[in-house]
Formats: sequence, C-alpha cells, structure tokens
Amino acid sequence: MKVTAVIVAKRESRRLNNKNMLPFGRSNLLGAKITELGGCETIDEVVVGSNCDEMLSFARSLGAEGVKREEVYCDEDACPANRMIGNMCSLIDTDVVVWAHCTNPLIRAKTYDESVRLYLKKVKEYDGRGQMSGGSLFDSLISVDLVQEHFWHGGNFSYPLYHDPYHGEHVLAKDLPKLYKQNGAIFIQSHEKMKENSYFYGENPYLFTTPEEESFDINTELDYRVAKHIYENFFI
Repeated sequence: MKVTAVIVAKRESRRLNNKNMLPFGRSNLLGAKITELGGCETIDEVVVGSNCDEMLSFARSLGAEGVKREEVYCDEDACPANRMIGNMCSLIDTDVVVWAHCTNPLIRAKTYDESVRLYLKKVKEYDGRGQMSGGSLFDSLISVDLVQEHFWHGGNFSYPLYHDPYHGEHVLAKDLPKLYKQNGAIFIQSHEKMKENSYFYGENPYLFTTPEEESFDINTELDYRVAKHIYENFFI
C-alpha cells in the first residue's frame, strides 16, 4: 500500500502575496511542509503540484516529486475546489492520499503519522480496490479543532446558539456542547475515492482533533506573523 502526501502550491495568492514561499523557520512555508512530511514514518512520498516552475524545482531539491498543474486549475475564479482536487488526483498514482496545506505550518510529523494510523484503523477501507471493509462507519479522515464557545446566530434577529442567557444560571464555555471546526490541516482518503468524489473527504469522515498548538491556519499577514511567533518561541 502506497501513502502519498499531496501539497498544492500555486504561483499567486490573493490574500497573502507569494504565500507558499514566505520565510518560515530555516526555510519557507513550502519547504517546512515538505521537510515535515518527509520525516513521517507512514508516508511513502511527497508530491507537490504547482503551476510555478520555481516552486517545483525547489520541491524537487528537497526530495519531493514535482508535478506541473495547468493554469486553469490554479485559478479560483475559473476552477472550483472540486475540479482542482480531481485534476490533482489524476496526476498521481497511489493508494491513499494525505492532503496537506502549507498554511498549517505547525503540524508535526508525529501528528501526521497518528492521523494516517488512525485512518487505517478507523476507516479500514483499503483492500486493493479502495472499497470499504470491516463494517467501518468512516470513509475518510479530516483534522478538526474542538470549539466550546458562546455562539450567536447573526442577522436581523440575533439569537444565542446552544445556550440560553436569559433563563437560569450562566453556562460556562467548558460545559457547552462540543463543536468541531475543520482546520484544513489534514485530509485523508483513498486515492480512488478522492478521484471519484473530487473532494477532500467522503460522506462520513472521522474527526481527528489536532493538538491546539499545531492547528494554526494562515490566511492573512497577521496569521503569518502569529504562526512565526509561535514557531520561534515554542517549537524551536
């Protein structure tokens, strides 16, 4: 069975210019992700898909396989995520895909290894044809953060969700219902199923809670600065 980590890294980024090549640790966000995934015991190869020759050359210099993607699949306006995922999966040959993003730079190798082992244990879907076996309820795995907060529904008429501040005693956040937020760090699914559904996960994903200090996601300049601060002060 072959397990492949996939990183997609396009040339341009709207919210954060040249995001994937921003300095991080001893390298940049792309380099840090390749290095971390390359140190995993459960991952056989790392593949970087990009429309940028510079990124592909850099990825290959770190031992990853570089796959050239067509421009149309790197354009968010012209190509929805589903088509992008389906196209990327058509460019590789493997059994299990571990989809990883450079924008979650704090996920450690041991966390990736734990997620892959849990996938193989919980999903039990790989039998050589990508079919579910063993009566598993799950068909994929996604990484999530546990969230227990006082949520409100907004709009013209706002009201609290999962708590009632107007009757009885105040409910502490720790006693509120447990909700889970998809953090985008890890998606695992059989290659066959990911090609078939052209999405990160199937209909019944197993929710894998990542360590709080690792799941930070970069979308903005502020996020990037915070992630660097966390890494430099708590990870090195």
